[in-house]
Amino acid sequence: MPVFNPIPGMPGISTEKIARHRVVAADGYLDFLPGGVVLDGTKTRDPGNTDDVTRLRAGLLLGKITSSGKYTNAAYGLSAGALTNSGTALASSAAIATELLRRVGATGTFKLTGPPTAAGTVRTRTVTYSALNTTTGDITITALGVNEVQTVNLSTAATGGSIRLLVPKTDGTLALTPAAAWSATDATLLSNLNTALDTATGVVGGIVATAIAATDTDLGFVLTFSGTGYAGNTWPLVQVDTLFTSNTGANVVRTTTGQDGRFVTASLIQPTDGSESIVSFLPDGWEIPMAADGVSDVPLAQLPIRGNIDGANLLPWPSDASLKQWIRDQLNTNGRFTDVSKF
Repeated sequence: MPVFNPIPGMPGISTEKIARHRVVAADGYLDFLPGGVVLDGTKTRDPGNTDDVTRLRAGLLLGKITSSGKYTNAAYGLSAGALTNSGTALASSAAIATELLRRVGATGTFKLTGPPTAAGTVRTRTVTYSALNTTTGDITITALGVNEVQTVNLSTAATGGSIRLLVPKTDGTLALTPAAAWSATDATLLSNLNTALDTATGVVGGIVATAIAATDTDLGFVLTFSGTGYAGNTWPLVQVDTLFTSNTGANVVRTTTGQDGRFVTASLIQPTDGSESIVSFLPDGWEIPMAADGVSDVPLAQLPIRGNIDGANLLPWPSDASLKQWIRDQLNTNGRFTDVSKF
């Protein structure tokens, strides 16, 4: 077990420290990696420790830095608010923002892991941030939602008639548009297309038809999935059911793949150096102080690799059920852990 060392450094009067003992093992027994590992002295902190971030609490999730092979905390912490597709402000805590500033800088990237909605599919996205508020914890980011864009290319120029498209609806079914009449005036042709799309989908502006840059609309058009229920998602390719007069064929290509940029509250905010892949955690015991110089590495003699654990005592531990399971799965990629809190 880690040695109880509440106040490192030379003798003398210093700031009061609170020593905490925490238990993660459900039955008091854990198996450890022979030889232990090394905690990176420049990176490893516990931003969730409100008394002193340089003192690491038992249960802190750990990952391995790709470049050095050293270990550090696998997450800065949890987001403090849900993120929408177009959201450019991610709520966190002052401690997380401060740690991002220390480890990465005033601008940079981090990874965000979580589902788009409660108990949804967990995924990880790399987030670019341009500002940090170390008082409020707000992080200014580039919006993560990406709208699906598809291009309908017509093999020959249209000269008359009408076109009908088979398009996806927000409920996953397909709908055939009414006939959209050809017009020699591009604006009119696009207006006819958009009216037909609104009718078929039941969503005004759900899928929007626009011109292909520097291309006559008689030869094709762009479809952007940007409206309510469509934005920030991937959609099956639209199909051309009926062609304009003189068209001999059509080709629909996915120009931009839609991506869901939503994340639930209490998603994991993580590094990008490899340590975001959770390997293990700090075992039962007292807080482990990092070196006073903030640079020197600290040996960790006991890295858990197997045992029964109480997941609720892991740090940080999210509230979403699917994200909890994601952490369990990460721990069991190399180790063998049973989380008794599931039973």
